[in-house]
Amino acid sequence: MKTFILTCFLGVMVMAGSLSSAFAWGQNGHRITSEIAERNLSPKSLAVLRSILGEETLAEISTWPDDIRSDGTWDFVQPWHYISIEDDESWEGLERAEEGDLLLILEELETFLRDPAAKSLTLSSKVKGRSASSTLEIKQEKEIGKREALAFYVHFLGDLHQPLHVGRRDDKGGNRILVEWFDEELTLHRVWDEMIIESAQLSYTEFATFLNRVAKQNRNEWTKASYLEWAKESKELRAFVYDFGEQRGGYSLNVKEAPSLSYGYRHKVMPVVREQLAKGGIRLASKLDAIFADYPE
Repeated sequence: MKTFILTCFLGVMVMAGSLSSAFAWGQNGHRITSEIAERNLSPKSLAVLRSILGEETLAEISTWPDDIRSDGTWDFVQPWHYISIEDDESWEGLERAEEGDLLLILEELETFLRDPAAKSLTLSSKVKGRSASSTLEIKQEKEIGKREALAFYVHFLGDLHQPLHVGRRDDKGGNRILVEWFDEELTLHRVWDEMIIESAQLSYTEFATFLNRVAKQNRNEWTKASYLEWAKESKELRAFVYDFGEQRGGYSLNVKEAPSLSYGYRHKVMPVVREQLAKGGIRLASKLDAIFADYPE
């Protein structure tokens, strides 16, 4: 019976496809990155931020792109939360998804946000129906303003730093890998989205305070590369994600027993998670300072 339940669980995850892959870092992860970013913005960028968001903070808007996942009219944005690349694929000449991906949307949003005079941006793509058997493709379209664009940008830059959002195509970024996390049956993707961060038992503001102690040399080093370079960095970190020691991987390697992950795995990967959250925050602040540079005082 247990095997049957696990098989059904994985079947649901596979049918969910890219919908499952759309959730990254969990709410606290995105809030941590956004809180670090807001604490490191220049005074001018903070003023621009207030003109766009009013009293809202980056942390508050950072989870909106996941909050709208229940609204089917936003289904077309789901593939933009990630980019797929196999271990043996090269970035040069990588076949990109027709509906777009994480790197493409970051560039489009940055272009829009950089223009103080631009009031709206139309986002569109084709999307399949919600049922697993649906083959129908429809075009969806939304017109967004600066606030929504900023929410997407903040969220997607955070996604870029979660290694499974620069994920393997064959296991859908860890959504097809079943593990036991402290005896709870979960996907590897969810462990990295939520459980490792939640295991620290810190609020997002506490976590941000601890991670905001970044040396100037590191800040300069972290912020000088491009979206593509940051994606390459996340891909390289997948070696830590899939290192289960002597245990073999789960679903994709066709073994019955899911890897058991607990204190040892958490101890090994927590520094990676912490650094990726910190990098995401510092890089987001740097990008927003550059984006808002041409806005009027």
